[in-house]
Formats: sequence, structure tokens, C-alpha cells
Amino acid sequence: MFAKKTVDELNKEMPLADVSFDYDMSTIRDDQRALLQKNADYLRRWTSVRVTVEGHADARGTNEYNLALGERRGNAVRDYLVGLGIAAERMVVISKGEETPLCTDETEGCFARNRRGHFIITAK
Repeated sequence: MFAKKTVDELNKEMPLADVSFDYDMSTIRDDQRALLQKNADYLRRWTSVRVTVEGHADARGTNEYNLALGERRGNAVRDYLVGLGIAAERMVVISKGEETPLCTDETEGCFARNRRGHFIITAK
């Protein structure tokens, strides 16, 4: 099945789950480690897959601060996966800061959804 799917189809299926972060933090939460283990398992199974890890922030803080925070989050995700044996060369990190929110309501629940590391498959 994998061989027949396009990169766009894979991204629509989201086989690599988003990683959530606490407010103003870029450390991997304990409750996200199993999720990253599953992402690493997928990447180990499909060794040709390349990804971009996008770091995102909620709308609080300046744009410059949120871009830096997004980069720290993306790097934390990449570094964690490298620690699980995934080659760093397979991952590119970019920061989206607060520019592409999942949710635009000004509520804590919405802010929490926007604080994430998001995976985009770029090659298979």
C-alpha cells in the first residue's frame, strides 16, 4: 500500500502525529514520548521517508519570539527522534511561529492546539 501512495496522500493520512508542547516551553513532555516512539517506528519502517518538522506557537508573544520558540520546538522534536536512532539528515526543521494556527479562538484549549511540532512528509 505504501508504495502506491503519493506524498500528498500520505500527508492527508497523517501517519506521523503532532507533538504537543506546554505554554512557553520547548521541552518534550513525558506524555508525548510514546507518540514520538511511534513516529520513530514509522520512520524506521519506511527508511526512504524524509520529513519537515514544523515548530508552531500560539498567538501570545511577539512574532519574533514565537518564531524562535517554534524553531526550538522543531529542533527538540528532531533531536528526540535522532536520540531514537532516526538520521538527522532525514529531517528539516522550520519554524512557523504563530503564522499557521490550527485554531483561532482566544481560549486556552485553542492555544494548546497551536503549540505543536507538526510533520510533513516531503519524500518517500
